[in-house]
Amino acid sequence: MGITVLGLAGSPRRNGNTETLLDWCLEAAAGEGAEVVKFRLRELDIGGCIACDGCFENGSCIVEDGMEELYPFLRSADSVILAAPIFSMGLSAQAKAMVDRCQPFWALKYVLKEPLVAPGRPQRMGSFLSCSGTSFKNVFDGARQVVNYFWHVLDVQSAGDLLCPGVDAKGEIREHPSARMVAEDIGRRLAAAR
Repeated sequence: MGITVLGLAGSPRRNGNTETLLDWCLEAAAGEGAEVVKFRLRELDIGGCIACDGCFENGSCIVEDGMEELYPFLRSADSVILAAPIFSMGLSAQAKAMVDRCQPFWALKYVLKEPLVAPGRPQRMGSFLSCSGTSFKNVFDGARQVVNYFWHVLDVQSAGDLLCPGVDAKGEIREHPSARMVAEDIGRRLAAAR
C-alpha cells in the first residue's frame, strides 16, 4: 500500500506563495508514487473551537462543519504538509482555526488515553511551509510553536520546514532562488517516509 501525503493550504489567497510551495511539494511526492490529497482550508468552512469539552466524551468534535471532511485524513495520512503564510507574526486564521479544532485528537490521547495511530505503524512525517512579507528575525517563531504543537498532537515528526521571509506579492515565490528545489526535496522525502 502506497504512502498518502496530505497537503493543507492555509492561506486565504488562492494560488498564493505558500500554496505554490505546497503544490511543488505535492507534485514531487506524486512523482515518487505517493497518493496526494490537498485541501484549501478557506474552502472548508472551518469554525473556531467553542471550548465545550464535548470531545472529552468520545474523542469526536460536536461541531458539524468542514472539519468533518478533514478529520479522517489528519488521522490516516502518512505524511502531512501544512502550508500557511504569516499573518500578524503568527499562522493565518484559517490554519490556526484548523489546528485549534484538532482538540479531539488531544482529548483522545490525553483524556481518553487512546492511541491516535495504530501501535506499530511507521512514524508519520510532516513539514511546515511558510512565507512572510517581512524579514524580521523572529517572524516565524510564533507559527513554529503552534506547528510543533500540531505535530505533537498528530504524532507526526517534523521532516524540516521551508520558511521564506520577505516574500509578499502574489507569485513572488517563483523568483526565490532555491524555494522550488527545497520544496520538491521535501515532497520526495515525505513520499518515502516509511
